[in-house]
Amino acid sequence: MTTAKGTIKHNNWDEQPYHDSKVQKGTIARIDIVFSGDLTGDARTAYAMAYNEGGATCHYAGHLLFEGKLGAKSGSFTIFEQGVYEGGTATSSWDIVAGSGTGDFAGITGSGSYAATHDNTVHYTLNCNLK
Repeated sequence: MTTAKGTIKHNNWDEQPYHDSKVQKGTIARIDIVFSGDLTGDARTAYAMAYNEGGATCHYAGHLLFEGKLGAKSGSFTIFEQGVYEGGTATSSWDIVAGSGTGDFAGITGSGSYAATHDNTVHYTLNCNLK
């Protein structure tokens, strides 16, 4: 098993509502992400986000398509991410989508996580098995 650690930076956050009422808000967010550290590369994302009244809590889920390198290996893979924003912190869990790896990442499996505040830089950990 390989443990990858580093940072991700969220750029170009585009979030559009698909439902907005006094007590609920639903949005779709598309975000460009830059990975640094053990994983280097870029990712495109799409998340469904559900906010409670006032936006104090948000549950979200979606996919992150990573394209880049881990050490000397390169290719792409998809991560399914789900999490919750509450109390000023976003806590996410990641699962690599089975069969999504390309190039040197063919057959990759694994999971990871991060916790983030509003400073726009996030520290991640991804535990993965490379074939």
